[in-house]
Amino acid sequence: MESESQELPSGPRAHIQDRLPAFVATLIGGAVAIFVNAPLTSPDDLIANAGSVAVVSFIGAIIVGMIWARINGDVQSRSRRFNIVLTVLLLLTVGAAAAIEYGADITGAIRYIVPLGAIVTIFASLLTPVFERWKAQNVSLVIALVLPLVILVVGYLLTVNEFGFTEAPSLSLPPPPKSS
Repeated sequence: MESESQELPSGPRAHIQDRLPAFVATLIGGAVAIFVNAPLTSPDDLIANAGSVAVVSFIGAIIVGMIWARINGDVQSRSRRFNIVLTVLLLLTVGAAAAIEYGADITGAIRYIVPLGAIVTIFASLLTPVFERWKAQNVSLVIALVLPLVILVVGYLLTVNEFGFTEAPSLSLPPPPKSS
């Protein structure tokens, strides 16, 4: 009796396709987080802004994609274990935000970081299994290639417009005081 074994795809294409659902889902969460960033009070406008949210979301998408690819099983069991890992990562994010607020004495870090982290986590958690079941991998690949650029450009433009970085800063000294 000859046993049939299911041959798993290999190569760069399979490598990308296995990470793609979580990558795209996290990027979508990052895009939402960029727009939610606007009404939040930033603990430091130069560090915590739409541009930094875009960069952190992109790095998070790469990490979450790698995590999704490392979990084996059918979509339902993968999703369950993936959600546990994402919950742990969100708790680590809360801990890091608390360390930043209380350890580095940056007021408002928790109120800024935790909601954005929760948004990205929720989108990654809910959309990854949907994209995994979705058979249009080519469309996902286009989204994965275009969305990071859009996120980074929007994050940059929101940051530039918010702080007026369109002109070079003036390095001149203030005028001397008037003597009366």
